[in-house]
Amino acid sequence: MAKQGKPRYVTRAINVELNIEIQVLLWELLDSIAIKRKDTMDYLQLFEIKSDGNNVKIINQQEQPAIKQEIIIEQGVLSIKDITVWIIDESDKQIMLFPSDY
Repeated sequence: MAKQGKPRYVTRAINVELNIEIQVLLWELLDSIAIKRKDTMDYLQLFEIKSDGNNVKIINQQEQPAIKQEIIIEQGVLSIKDITVWIIDESDKQIMLFPSDY
């Protein structure tokens, strides 16, 4: 389960290609997921981010136990391309990365 207070890192690719507003949103979603799922949260969280008209659709998935959740937010001024982001929750840190960074 995600534990608050762990250092959080992003890969260089995330830092360059993903705007800071989306990065912050994903960290906040991770915190929210940790509260809701408690002991059933997998160490690997997958976020598919898709532009959907005037909205942004974020699909969160995990493997163990299998959970899939869809979140829709108003896009506003955010310019977003369709991407997939992983957040890995290790024992001593959390890392946000693209699958290609792994």
